[in-house]
Amino acid sequence: MDYEGAIAYIETFIDYERSPDFSRQARLYNLNRISLLLKQLGNPHDKLQAIHIAGSKGKGSTAALVASVLTHAGYKTGLFTSPHLITPRERCQIDNELISETEVALYIDKIKPAIEAVSASEFGRVSFFEIYTALAFFYFADKATDFAVIEVGLGGRLDATNVVKPVTTVITPIGLEHTAILGETYTEIAGEKAEIIKEGCPLALAPQHPEARTVFERVAKQRNAPIIEAKTHRTVDKSIHGDVEPDHRTSVSRLLPNTDGVPVAQQFDVETDSESYPQLTMPLLGHHQFVNASTAIAAIECLKQEGYAIPKTSVYAGFQNVQWRGRIQRIMSSPLVVLDGAHSPGSMEALCQTLRESFRYDQVIFIVSIMKDKNLTTIGNIVSKIADTVIATAVSDNPRVASPETIRDTWSGVCKEITACPNPEKAIRQVLAAASPTDLICITGSLYLVGQALEIFKSNFSAKDSIGIPPS
Repeated sequence: MDYEGAIAYIETFIDYERSPDFSRQARLYNLNRISLLLKQLGNPHDKLQAIHIAGSKGKGSTAALVASVLTHAGYKTGLFTSPHLITPRERCQIDNELISETEVALYIDKIKPAIEAVSASEFGRVSFFEIYTALAFFYFADKATDFAVIEVGLGGRLDATNVVKPVTTVITPIGLEHTAILGETYTEIAGEKAEIIKEGCPLALAPQHPEARTVFERVAKQRNAPIIEAKTHRTVDKSIHGDVEPDHRTSVSRLLPNTDGVPVAQQFDVETDSESYPQLTMPLLGHHQFVNASTAIAAIECLKQEGYAIPKTSVYAGFQNVQWRGRIQRIMSSPLVVLDGAHSPGSMEALCQTLRESFRYDQVIFIVSIMKDKNLTTIGNIVSKIADTVIATAVSDNPRVASPETIRDTWSGVCKEITACPNPEKAIRQVLAAASPTDLICITGSLYLVGQALEIFKSNFSAKDSIGIPPS
């Protein structure tokens, strides 16, 4: 089997990430198939020292930060995340190197008999995500990784990743997302996420809604899982933010600009009960990334308390060199083009706040594509507060996506100017032709749109000041 054949084989299995009936079909999630599949593969997950990360917001960024620190500390570190932006190889990395095409073909060939056997069993056909989960666990175990940083796909309790026996668990902030699957309240959703907490295993906990926090504290106490949190301090750079409203000014860290005065990193201080980290620097912008960074520090402290050696210098190097694309990613400077995979009201609020605080511009043009199961009305109300113009479009080959016309019609009463465009490439060309050098173009609403935009810019436009485009 070659790489193209391996990917084609995986894509014959149901992909709930793209399912148009996502809410109903996702209820079929359970651990029976993945458990049987891994058993037939020799239970590779039992050989992993996993850091298991759940939450509604910031899971991927937190995972990338933790993995980067561990790699810089000299540990061979696997990283499993989803979804991917351009290539499915992004889902499975070791020390920031994507699994190779040759390895994808090799390992799918090895696990294919088990996939077929389980799919023919009483538990039914395995899913796209379960195959990638098994591939990652098998690959990490075969490569003898020291750690495997594992991001939950959806929820926690019945997510395919929830078979690992972690050395540390992490829960990032909880939001009211995927309510048709996980529950309609913070308490219900937190109950699903809390099921990654294991007996005696330390939990790194991000700031939470009070209802969610109550659930996590109760479950952690029941399972004798100590909770580690980070104390945070932010410094405001008044030379950049002197004209920002006070409530905004207090919610940002110190921004570090490039030679053109455009912020490219942020700096802040973090403390735990046992350690202080002054002037940490990372290239991920926004207060929400500051929260993710603090949560990552708490996870590192959990590992240190378990006896793992992680020098402070590795924390600084890991943060400074972290790579996590599609999150406030600046790919062109004139006009300024920013990509971000904001796909929920909370993440869109964070994106808009970061744009206001971090960049200077005359007009803001949004290019958006959003999934049908998202809260379209609420997201539109948030976008309307900052956007001068909105172009609604649709990512290709994804039946979950809302039509451009649906977005336009839903937002027409709140957005100043909104039009529909059938495809992202046409929308990007249209906006670049009309924008002035001092405008800001934000491409957002879905990581699928971000991935497609990266391919479009890589093939057709000059990506100045690029932070990096994932390899194909």
